[in-house]
Parts: sequence; C-alpha cells; structure tokens
Amino acid sequence: MQLAIDTSTDTASVAIVQNSQVLAELTWHCEQNHTTELFPRLLQLLSQVKLSPESISGIIVAKGPGSFNGLRVGVSTAKGLAFSLGRPIIGISTLEVAAYPHAETGLPVCPIFNAGRGEIATAIYQKRNKRWCQLVAEHITTVDALCSQITTKTIFCGDFTPSIATQLSKQLKQKAIILPPAARLRRASFLAELGLKRLEAGDYDNPATLQPLYLRRPSITKPKRRQGMETKLSLEKAIIWDMDGVIADTAPCHLKAWQQVFQKRGVKFTEEDFKHNFGQRNDTIIRNVRGQDTSQSEIEAISREKENSFRNMVRQKIKPLPGVINLIKLLAEHKFKMALASSAPIENIRLLITGLDINSYFQAIISGKEVTEGKPNPQGFRLAAQRLGVKPENCIVVEDAVAGVTAAKRAGMCCLAVTNTHPRRSLSEADLIVDTLEAISVNDLERLINIDIGA
Repeated sequence: MQLAIDTSTDTASVAIVQNSQVLAELTWHCEQNHTTELFPRLLQLLSQVKLSPESISGIIVAKGPGSFNGLRVGVSTAKGLAFSLGRPIIGISTLEVAAYPHAETGLPVCPIFNAGRGEIATAIYQKRNKRWCQLVAEHITTVDALCSQITTKTIFCGDFTPSIATQLSKQLKQKAIILPPAARLRRASFLAELGLKRLEAGDYDNPATLQPLYLRRPSITKPKRRQGMETKLSLEKAIIWDMDGVIADTAPCHLKAWQQVFQKRGVKFTEEDFKHNFGQRNDTIIRNVRGQDTSQSEIEAISREKENSFRNMVRQKIKPLPGVINLIKLLAEHKFKMALASSAPIENIRLLITGLDINSYFQAIISGKEVTEGKPNPQGFRLAAQRLGVKPENCIVVEDAVAGVTAAKRAGMCCLAVTNTHPRRSLSEADLIVDTLEAISVNDLERLINIDIGA
C-alpha cells in the first residue's frame, strides 16, 4: 500500500493506493493551513480504509516547486513517516504531477505555477514512443519567454491566474490548449501512479537528503559557514565524472554514428532526437527510436554497429573540453577520490581516457553494462560512490545531460552541470551551473560539498 502526499500549493491532496487501485483520496483547498490540516486528513484517510500507518509500504511526496510553507510541511511529514516506519520514499516534481493526467493526448504538456514577481515555474512533458518524457526541466521564466519557445500545439495546465491564461491565448492562439480550472486540479492518485513506477524499479530517494525543489530559494535556507569546520568536512570527498559532453566533445561522433546505423534501417534520426536521448544507454535509445518491442538481438546488433562506427571516428580526433584536464589534475593533488560513471560501453571509456592519458586518475569506472537501469536512475552514481568508499552526500557529480543531473540528485549527491550540450534552463536542478569547467576551482567544489552537508 502506498501513501501519496501533495501539499505544494493551496490545493492539497492525499491518496492511498494498493495494487494500482485508489483506495481513498482527499483533495481540498487548504490555503496556508498545511501544518494544521495535513496530519488530521491523513488519519481520516487511513480510518476510512480501516488501515494503520504500519500498512504503508512506500511513501510518495510531491517535492515542488510550490509554496515554501506547503513544501516544507509535505516533505518533512513524508520523511518523518519514512524514517519512523522504515519505508522507502520517492519525491516527484509537482509540475510532473500536474502534467501526467494529460499524457495520453500525445501532445506536449506544459504545467504552469504562478511564481510571483511576474514569473512562472514551468516544464514540458510528452509521451513519446509509449514513454513519458521530460522535454524541458523545471525552471523559472516569464510567460513571454515561454511563449517564444512554443512551436507546436501544446496543452497548458497547472495553477495559474486568468491573466496568464489570457497572455497564453493572445500570444500562442491555436497553439495553446488551455484546460479549464477543474481539469487542471492536481490529484494525489496521479502522484501515486508516478511514484509507484519508481518504487517498482527500486529507484528510491534518500530520506536524509531529499529536499523540496525550490526553483527560487527562500532566504531562510541560505546556509551559514561555521569557522573551524572546513578541515573536518573535507576529509571524505569525491568527484564522479560523466564522460560524453563533459570530458570530451564526443556528441558529433555519436550523432553521426547513430544517423548512419538508423539510416541503413530506413529510420531518420534527427539532432532533436539525439538531444532528447543524450546521456541514456544504447538499449533505451534504440527502443525509443525503434519501438519498445524491439528484440534483444536487434538491439545488440544496432548497438554493436553504432559503437564500432563511433570508435573509428573518435580514434582520429580525441580532444578534451576546456578546463577538464587541468581540473582533474588539481583535484588529484587535493586528494579528491575520482570515478567515471558513464552510460557508454567500457570499450569507449577505455579508448577515451587512455587517449587523453587520464586513466590513472580514476579509482573506479562504471560503464553502462554494469547497471540494470540507465540515467535518470541513480544506480550508476550510487555504485561509483560505493566503490570509492565515499558517502553519497560527500560526492559531486559533473554532468551535462538533463537525465544525468536528475540521476545525481536522486542519488543524494551534489551536481555541477556544464552547459556543453544543454542550456542552463534545462539543467536547473543542478546545484551549480557553469558554461565551462575553466571557471571552476578546487575551492568552488570544496564549498559545494561543505554547504550541502549542512555547514
């Protein structure tokens, strides 16, 4: 039995689900009374189905964006239950919860929450090839800026004012499908459905490190450094590197290799397809393009052909991205442990790090074959931390892909994102975003770890 909690906005919702069936659900307008109303509603729900809290097998919570007070109440309640009951916990983006009921339309779905100051919180989702995907990560923007990026008919849902609806209609005209308020109502049963998929995959969050997703941080959460703590906090530290798009600009070679192998099979593979699938394992990419029912033998054949083509191209021109080699050497001098965790085959990894003469700097290497689930599942990063003997909260992941950033945060790690392949707005979940690793010092990374663990 799973318990779902959503207190992200003035509309709160809780649900109890068992075997994918909704046993009970409550959705109500609570204004700013989350603290006093949530727990009585939970008890009411359990009483209604004649079950005790011990019957709960998993807890799913909407983690934001949303109101600071509402998110703190919901996430802290979910974490408290997870700790006391010893149950797994899953945090789901509130924007995804708002969008998910409209997945079967096949259209892009753009949830919007009013963020104040003339801004909105938004993201874009769509079901593609039978798979629910996030096309644009959660970020803060304006209605004008959002409209400038919409190029096709899109469904708009979420908690937004009539004036925002008017702006969308005026600027986008027929491209905007604006749902009425009743159809935009967020329900915890959809949150439960999203969370159940991750529970079944064993993709849990760490209750100790799960935090609300504040796209705009409240001033009261700004950490304060304490004198004399730096040495203690820096004793155990690690950097986990992604490879493609972080250490070397291999994207053009990957794109060309995929296009060649799919063209032979009569399938067009565009740059947009490549960006959407970037950072994921080969089997996932092939299923996304060829269909989820693609046979294992075909997947292996396509993957083998693609990687042979890719390696032949890379051998001729291996070149590191700016600042990478210098930063790796500096980190080694400052006693950082380092691992490389990539979705790529081990042959690709060995070819690249040997060609760049950096293989001696990594104490652990995780390839795509060593995990059962690719990014955004955090399995690879967690395995890297385990092999390094470093706690996840003392690790920093260096990533450039949206799926990789999500995997890092789900692993309970800090994330440094570099905009080599995706714009800043797509990487907004990262703790620090830079345009080049030349801008990063060892001190920057020290501070990132120390702040994240509560200094």
